[in-house]
Amino acid sequence: MNLNDLSDSQQTVLKELYQGVLDGDEEQCTLMAQKTHEEGIPPLEVIDRVLTPALREVGEAFNRMDIYLPEMVVCADAMQAAIKVLEQFFDKADQRTKGTLVLGTVKGDIHDIGKNIFKVLLEVNGFKVIDLGRDIAPVTFIDQAEDSGAEIIAMSGLLSTSLSMMRDTIQILNDDGIRDKFNVIIGGGPTSQNFAEEIGADGYADTAYEGVQLCNEILIVKA
Repeated sequence: MNLNDLSDSQQTVLKELYQGVLDGDEEQCTLMAQKTHEEGIPPLEVIDRVLTPALREVGEAFNRMDIYLPEMVVCADAMQAAIKVLEQFFDKADQRTKGTLVLGTVKGDIHDIGKNIFKVLLEVNGFKVIDLGRDIAPVTFIDQAEDSGAEIIAMSGLLSTSLSMMRDTIQILNDDGIRDKFNVIIGGGPTSQNFAEEIGADGYADTAYEGVQLCNEILIVKA
């Protein structure tokens, strides 16, 4: 979290917001998110500099079993409280839909903090997002993508078991002869660029912000 280019007061607010997420303190996150606006920090920068790194730290702590699911849910709720405040400050001057994206956490995985941040960033960047939620089976991703005419299927997962679900989804698309209809992207703790290439995905993103850039690049190529 590089804050060296910010004023002392801006750094203080962002550090307190970061700690609020780690502590699962909804009240502090709500207050600090509001203060970021008062300090003139763009909401996308808040997500990029604070919420995304905080999300990563929470996820890493969960993987090490330093925290458990109930604690992770509390942190997620605190983060969502901050996002709810930030949403009202997004620049929505241009709301033309760039494209449609089907999004979800794969079957067997209920972690959706990163997915929810990704959804917010996509929407404020002009995408129509069909959020399927969590614990989503491969056929559900495909059926919803076909029904909605989506250009992109985005799958998220935090558990290592998520990898097989991502692989299965792409295999079903191939088996049904419709793989070329959709761009498939993946993200989440156990995923990587190498794994994306291994299963034949069209892209991988390490953060929600990078995911939006990836979607923009995909639509430019399709155009």
